[in-house]
Amino acid sequence: MAALIQKGTDYHKTFDTKAYLTAYFATPEGADEEGEFDTLCLKEFHEIFNSGRLKPGSRLLDVGSGPTIYQLISASRFCTEIVCAEYTQNNRAEIEKWIKEDPDMHDWSPFFKFIADLEEDSGSWEARQSHLRDAIKEVIPCDVTKPDPFAPRQHEEVNGILLFYSFDVVTTTLCLEAACPDRESYSAAVRNITRLLKPGGTFVLSGVTNQTFYTVGGYKFFTLPIDSSFMREVFEKAGYVDISIKSFPATNSENNTVSDFDGFVVLDAKKAEIE
Repeated sequence: MAALIQKGTDYHKTFDTKAYLTAYFATPEGADEEGEFDTLCLKEFHEIFNSGRLKPGSRLLDVGSGPTIYQLISASRFCTEIVCAEYTQNNRAEIEKWIKEDPDMHDWSPFFKFIADLEEDSGSWEARQSHLRDAIKEVIPCDVTKPDPFAPRQHEEVNGILLFYSFDVVTTTLCLEAACPDRESYSAAVRNITRLLKPGGTFVLSGVTNQTFYTVGGYKFFTLPIDSSFMREVFEKAGYVDISIKSFPATNSENNTVSDFDGFVVLDAKKAEIE
């Protein structure tokens, strides 16, 4: 009998953090079956965050961090405060290990070296690690399927803006399609996260399209199949402007036995200013 697809609270019991990192994030080239997602994500985030939109001293919220920090490297150059928000305790603990330089931490140095080469400053990768460790101020629980993803945290709201969580940029990678059971909850998650952004703030998302599952440690985990047209509609309705969506076809789908996506997507959008 085939194992049931894992979803929701199953992540607390069956998601193997170490297996995930080993399978998908050993190097910037990623897993053979997955093709070029890691490399594309690093390059696109590098381009977005070096375009001048982030000013020194920016605050960043990473939603659904998983156990990873590679998605923060380019933006951290401009950020003095980063908050990582993640659903499972094991994944949060993995980020904390890296911050504290625990001997059992995952080795992200190849990713820092990759970004340093993109920035044409190959000798800076060690300093960039130290900077990101200093910039990550909190690693907190979140559940994007809830109306308030950070409950029971207390915060003040004025004119629809959460003051305690008032960020210049929000990033999310491989999160919403894995966490949200249907398109309605995906749309609601984007709206709820949008409340955390300052007017004029930037939302950057990377993910996969038309995927129904991915595999970690022998378990299949649910993914909501969505495409770039749906994403654009969601962000337009959530009040974003200057929406840019880049789509990339899967490069190794014929040999992929661990998931079934047909492409990658990187979305970059600006929250409308208050009139």
